[in-house]
Amino acid sequence: MIDYLTNLIIRICDRSEQLNNAQTISWKALREAEQLANHAYIPLLYQYIASEPDKEKRRAAIFIITQLSRNTNDPEVIRFLLDQLRMEQDTDMITAIQQDLERGLLIPGYINLEPLFNNTLSQNNNIRRSALLALRGTHNPAVEEWALSLLKRTVNEYDIYYITLLLHKVASQKSLPALKRLLDYHRQDVKSLAFATIADIEKEKEALFYARCLLRGQLKFEAMEAINKYADETAIQPVITRITELLSKRRSSARMTMETVKNGFTDLMLGMEFLFRFRSVKADVKKTFSWITEKRADYLLPEEKEWVRQHLAM
Repeated sequence: MIDYLTNLIIRICDRSEQLNNAQTISWKALREAEQLANHAYIPLLYQYIASEPDKEKRRAAIFIITQLSRNTNDPEVIRFLLDQLRMEQDTDMITAIQQDLERGLLIPGYINLEPLFNNTLSQNNNIRRSALLALRGTHNPAVEEWALSLLKRTVNEYDIYYITLLLHKVASQKSLPALKRLLDYHRQDVKSLAFATIADIEKEKEALFYARCLLRGQLKFEAMEAINKYADETAIQPVITRITELLSKRRSSARMTMETVKNGFTDLMLGMEFLFRFRSVKADVKKTFSWITEKRADYLLPEEKEWVRQHLAM
């Protein structure tokens, strides 16, 4: 059994350029490791990681044990990885362990998160930010408090982005004041995350706020997304106004960037998705769809034309 694991680790660490159908030895070994589900390998890997001096081999063994944790649903491996963070001195290894924690099982609430909390204060950028990403994998309420305390003490805009990304996963009502302040932050990605997090907390309670943002041209995509998720018919007119604005001139496929498309939807598609719910009961919605199909069909981007074909062909 240990011979197989040692061989797998060697293959993961293989850096030869020999290709087989464009797949390296290392790539194939990593895919093999992702499928492992033999719980008996776990204690063997504990021993291997504790005694192996070579960093690359330890890294490979930690990757394997993370996959085993996920495939066997064994959360105790997470405790082992957090203990490794206490002992590990190499910055690359610390970052790698935290990246594996991010991709692994949900961290149980009973496990002490102190190693990750401490690493969010590291002087090393990669350690700090991978620790913040790893903390997204737990429902422990202490994480939200920690993130809010970090937000008060840091001015590093990249750290603020990662903290906001963490809050997007763990925030509750207590984070709303901090999130609302971030709506005025100078970075668009931070504002976007803060808005989306507020919407996921407040849901339909802030439907008027989403509509006002849409009409004012503030975080328009995010506002349209929130309306599509949580608003009722009171948002119909703001959405129609925004769709009319979007189709007031031709656009090009070159504009289909991260600024205009998220998760396969443009803000126009989100608006049409929202209006589609009311197509049979609201005359102004019917009129808007008729205008789109009869007057503005050539103004639609390819993905939007496909949406119209699927939803409005009848």
